[in-house]
Amino acid sequence: MKTSNLIFVMARLLTLLLLPAFVATTLAQGLNTEAVAFTKTYQTAYNKGDRPTLMTLFADNVGWVNPDGSVSPGSKADVEADFVRDFGETAGSYMEFTVVSTEAQPDGKVKIGTTVTGYDFVRKTGAKLNPTAGTYEMLIGKVGGQWKISQVKWNMNTIGLEVRDLVKRFQDAFNREDVATLKTMFTTDAVRTATDGTTTKGAAIVDFYTKGFVDDDVTNVISLASVSPQFDGSVIFTGTYHLTGRSAKGERIVREGAYSNTAVKENGQWKISRNTQSKLVKAMVYHKVADYAAWKKGFDRFYNERMLAGELNAEVSTLADDPNTVCIISEWASPDAPKAFFARPDLAETMRKDGVIGKPTMLIMSKK
Repeated sequence: MKTSNLIFVMARLLTLLLLPAFVATTLAQGLNTEAVAFTKTYQTAYNKGDRPTLMTLFADNVGWVNPDGSVSPGSKADVEADFVRDFGETAGSYMEFTVVSTEAQPDGKVKIGTTVTGYDFVRKTGAKLNPTAGTYEMLIGKVGGQWKISQVKWNMNTIGLEVRDLVKRFQDAFNREDVATLKTMFTTDAVRTATDGTTTKGAAIVDFYTKGFVDDDVTNVISLASVSPQFDGSVIFTGTYHLTGRSAKGERIVREGAYSNTAVKENGQWKISRNTQSKLVKAMVYHKVADYAAWKKGFDRFYNERMLAGELNAEVSTLADDPNTVCIISEWASPDAPKAFFARPDLAETMRKDGVIGKPTMLIMSKK
């Protein structure tokens, strides 16, 4: 090889080797340094569960960008309610933000584009739960000389939407008695465990449904309570089912229960690999409150804590002639779960802060 050609090749190789570093440096230099620092402050406060600091980073009015691009108005109070749920007594959240773009706006604001990875964790043990990833876009502007968030756009954990679609497709196929479609929704090694502990495996699961369609004419209403992505790529989702209809003999059928399913992705499609059913337990709690609206906000803020404790569903009512006497009927997969939840030492203090008057009456019920 001629010397001139060798020099050309070496120069070309050196350029290729240095290009990634050059691009990364150029990208970093192109980002708004104040916006990057702001995002770091946000991440640090979030991961510490430092709600007071986080609230200083938001404007009084905060817009939420919807999937269709429209913006729903919100307030700082709405944001704080979300953080209260994120930073519960039992579980917390951890997020890492990477700024990928900063875009100056005509009005002096800056749009920050980030990628996000994170997970929930159990405070007592440190166990990591529910890995998540996505994007988070913030629009920040200066108020009184300090950057504050005036608009956000989340695109996180689309698994929840995919599982909701899986549940709907299963419900629709079941109610159509569409055995062919149901067959495509289970893995070949799937295991179904009934409430009495008996198991059905593989192709026998679809045979079970086929026989059921011959024996009964029922409608199945399936509710989704929680979706928990796992670090191995699977997802566990829980909820309740309610069957109503008639048997082949004309007898009325009313059956309900709880389920816990594990799904895995095969060739881009979620399929059920484990289906465990259990009897549905209902708990009823009633008490007086100082102010229903204030109590309901506290009850809603405790949503994550209730779900983590195993609550599948909850319905709130008040007495017709006394709007400050509240009755909550909740559904659980076992009697031990609500008993453990109601025995929590922090629950009484939480209820007191939310305006509960006197000692609540709590009943655990099982259907006979």
